[in-house]
Amino acid sequence: MHYVQKRLFIAFLALMMLPMTTLQAKQNGPGRDSTRDCYQSDKGFAAGLNLTDGQIDLLKKNKSEKRKTMIKLRSDLRLLRVDMAEAASKPHPDMATIKRLSRKIGDVHARLTEERVRGIIYFRSVLNDEQRQMLDQRRMQFGMKNGKRMRGHW
Repeated sequence: MHYVQKRLFIAFLALMMLPMTTLQAKQNGPGRDSTRDCYQSDKGFAAGLNLTDGQIDLLKKNKSEKRKTMIKLRSDLRLLRVDMAEAASKPHPDMATIKRLSRKIGDVHARLTEERVRGIIYFRSVLNDEQRQMLDQRRMQFGMKNGKRMRGHW
């Protein structure tokens, strides 16, 4: 009987804590600010650049378009990798098919890189000269660590 009471007490505590955790939850998930906030807040990558509302709207629109493109390219890449694994695991793999698939994988990978660079160029094109200079200074200050490029920094 003591075992059952103990379980009921633990379940009761869990149910009591649930409303408290939902009140503390952020709208866009843990550690994520909304798109507008990531451009304006001190936590965002564009912190201290003093972006105007027009710049934020342009960047927000571009971000959603870029995100759709990147999702499609990543899914194409995953499908091609599955096709490659399937072709390579056959009893008698066809090297021409494997070569064709590896070229396609390389092409998709190149398009992913191209889209990333386009995003950087677009972001910099939206900034004015002063903002661009501030971004470059931050990049030089925080973008490298022990001579190595840090992921997520331009």
